[in-house]
Amino acid sequence: MFKHIVWLILALISSSLHAQISHPPSRIAAKLNGEALFQFSLNNMQQLSSNSPLSAADQLSQMLRQRLLAAEARRLYSTEALHPASRIAFARDTAIEDRLASSLRALYGKEIEQAVKTLPGSSLKSLYIEENTLTAAQQQAVFGPKQQINLEYALNSEQIKQAKEITLLRYQLTTQDSLTLYDIYHRQNVQGRIELYAKNQEHLNQQIQIAFANLFTIDWANKKFGSEAVNDYRRSLKDQEDTEALMKIYGIGDQHDRSDHLEQLAKKTNPAEIADYYRKHKNEFKRIAKVKARHIRVNNEALAKTLILQLKLGEDFATIARQHSIASDADKGGDLGWITHQGALNWVEQIAFSQTELSQAFRAPVGPNEKATWEIIKVEQRVEDYQAADSESVRYAASAQIALQKSRAQFKRLMNQQWQNAKIEVNPSIGKIRLN
Repeated sequence: MFKHIVWLILALISSSLHAQISHPPSRIAAKLNGEALFQFSLNNMQQLSSNSPLSAADQLSQMLRQRLLAAEARRLYSTEALHPASRIAFARDTAIEDRLASSLRALYGKEIEQAVKTLPGSSLKSLYIEENTLTAAQQQAVFGPKQQINLEYALNSEQIKQAKEITLLRYQLTTQDSLTLYDIYHRQNVQGRIELYAKNQEHLNQQIQIAFANLFTIDWANKKFGSEAVNDYRRSLKDQEDTEALMKIYGIGDQHDRSDHLEQLAKKTNPAEIADYYRKHKNEFKRIAKVKARHIRVNNEALAKTLILQLKLGEDFATIARQHSIASDADKGGDLGWITHQGALNWVEQIAFSQTELSQAFRAPVGPNEKATWEIIKVEQRVEDYQAADSESVRYAASAQIALQKSRAQFKRLMNQQWQNAKIEVNPSIGKIRLN
């Protein structure tokens, strides 16, 4: 059962809610099923949202929905299903940590820079305890011979074990810790792994510095805002990405992404649904049935551009065609007649179908060593009609749209179910959040 509770509106409610809070109320933006969502996360996500940030209430509403959907996504799907393994991308945990650190720098860069300036020598290297250079023997043991050709740049279990035993950097932040060769390998995409396999020491050193800079940034944030707040912000970033992954599974994210779910829904679409969709959305299936056009063919691009200028100034197209066109129909004023959308069209006819009036100069599709000509086309009339209701193109397009409508409805039901069953407590300083 859904409950939306606003703190401090009624004294009775207020006292009962405050008894549940283990953090200062100002630090908590909301509670979702008893778990805190921190003001720190809300502030950060609001500032990073877009060029036109959402209000605090709308941003919080979005984050609560993402937290609910992300939890359901993780319950329904494995990490591999939500974020399919890729041979070229960064590991999931690496991507999240990099995003966390980069967003903190974007939001608090001046403060972080000032923290670095307080270090000895104003350098992060002052926090290094011990640096170790990877030896040739260690490189060969982990990555194999330099000249070896690899079909896939991935370490096996034994190589991973050895990489974990090689310490590259010991450092002092809140506690002493270290970066191993495996830590650096794990944070690489395929291009980075190729550099490691190629024994590129400069790349390795650079990656150690980047990894430590991220660790310093997150450690700074933990000290300033508290590790619980930073962990909640990390979770909010993951919630956002897992929700987007779930939307992608449903086929309602980027329309260029393939969705098995959408494809299965499309296959189950029946003729009656397609006919109904066609009737209600007939304008989506409008097409150009035929065009009446003229053309001018010349063997010089400069001349073609000169003629286009004359035509734009009001010269008669048929007259110019009779005077300058080298095509066989020049004496007819370049009349192409009616071109219908049937069968295979030649390249001039294809251009005619894509124009509304006067075209630019188009070079004939000939080889580099063949003599080229240029075409100018003017469409005088266009006749539109509709694709046949029983055509394959209508069936395919309508099925895809019907599947998308069904998938969006399913996703909305899932969201509404999670929302209605959630217990949500909102800090009154945020304002009212939308309930649907």
